Amino acid sequence: MLVDAEILSADFGLELGWLPQGTLRMYESRRVYDLSNTFYIIMSERTNIFDHLFAGGSIDVSIHNCGLTFATEGINYMFEAGLQFGMLEIFYKHDCIHPAPTYIYYRKITPLWEAAHDRVGIKISGRIN
Repeated sequence: MLVDAEILSADFGLELGWLPQGTLRMYESRRVYDLSNTFYIIMSERTNIFDHLFAGGSIDVSIHNCGLTFATEGINYMFEAGLQFGMLEIFYKHDCIHPAPTYIYYRKITPLWEAAHDRVGIKISGRIN
C-alpha cells in the first residue's frame, strides 16, 4: 500500500559535536566528573501526519575520551507530540536524563542522580529571507 506524501511524512536529524567544557556533579557523593573534551551524538526523528499532527523524539549520547577508549557519560531521551498550524505549534515534551557514572562507578540503578521533566507549551517559529 502506498502512502500519500501529504498524509504522512518524516523528518530526521543526526548531529555530531564536541563539548569543550563541562562537569557532572554528584552532590550526594561529593564527586565531580570532568566532562571536558566530550563528544556527543544526537539522533532525532519526527513523524508528521496530515501536516498538523506530529510525534517524535531524540536520543542525546555524550561520549568521553578516556585515552585509547571512549566511555558513555550520559544519555538524554526526549519524546514529543503535538499539533502544528503554520507558524504555531502546541506541544507536549518529556525529557529524561540518565548520567552513566551512576551505573559505571556505583554499579546500581538509582533514581538519586537522574532527572526528568515534562513541558507543555506553545511555540511560534518562522523564517526571514
